Amino acid sequence: MIHIVAGTAGDAERIRRAVGGDVQIGNGTNELPVDDGRVDCMIVGYRRGLLPNRVRLLEEMGRKLPLIPVILVTDRDTNVAGLLSGVRVSAIVWFDEVQAKLQSHVEKACHATALSQLADVFRQSTLPPSLRAALTHSIHTARSNPVRNLGELAHAVRCSPATLSQQFRRHATGATTLSRFLGGLVLLRAQQLRLAGSSWENVAGQLGFARATLNRKCRKWPGCTLRELEIVGPDILLASFVSQYVQPLLNGAGLRADTNPPRSDQPVSPYRRPS
Repeated sequence: MIHIVAGTAGDAERIRRAVGGDVQIGNGTNELPVDDGRVDCMIVGYRRGLLPNRVRLLEEMGRKLPLIPVILVTDRDTNVAGLLSGVRVSAIVWFDEVQAKLQSHVEKACHATALSQLADVFRQSTLPPSLRAALTHSIHTARSNPVRNLGELAHAVRCSPATLSQQFRRHATGATTLSRFLGGLVLLRAQQLRLAGSSWENVAGQLGFARATLNRKCRKWPGCTLRELEIVGPDILLASFVSQYVQPLLNGAGLRADTNPPRSDQPVSPYRRPS
């Protein structure tokens, strides 16, 4: 689903027509898609005169929803780049080019997210076909409703849980397990939902866990409480996930996870413990 925030109802409708499909239009009280796990991309549309006052919204989106691409639609202006210095957006589209270019930018932005890049790495790897399918599926669902456990994943890809677990452990050379990998994806999504404004109770309920269970997962990795997780930078958490759960698996297949922003040499937080 595409979440649209615009300065006027007319501009929101213009953007909606350009992208088509499943679209949600926000408003002054619903600019961030709180408690909605189906958002694939956000589009922010503001005219030149309004844009300077909406830079903070763009900063907030980048900080709180790092797994979702953000596209800015605005008037053609050479000063836009300077105004957005330090702000993370996936693309800028001028209002006079919305109909011709916005849809292609949405498709590219969704494909270019860090988790989408990881899915591509797995898909193109030399890992066993069943494991490739399972990992790719788990990555794709992690941006909305992560797979809760190994049994659920095995059912989704029609493969034995034991087979997937053994293949993962063998290629990760025993460094980690598929269950821990899935737990890490759950926490990436949990942090995103919390930073978007949901309470931990609502986050846990949306993901299908009790809050106490989610807290136990968090203590195993990255080694902190849920409240402490709120002060860990999302990019740092993603980097730690790549280092702890992805890189050992890809090293076993002779590959590296060259994704952006994850940096596998970056520690997650002062609370990090081995899992």
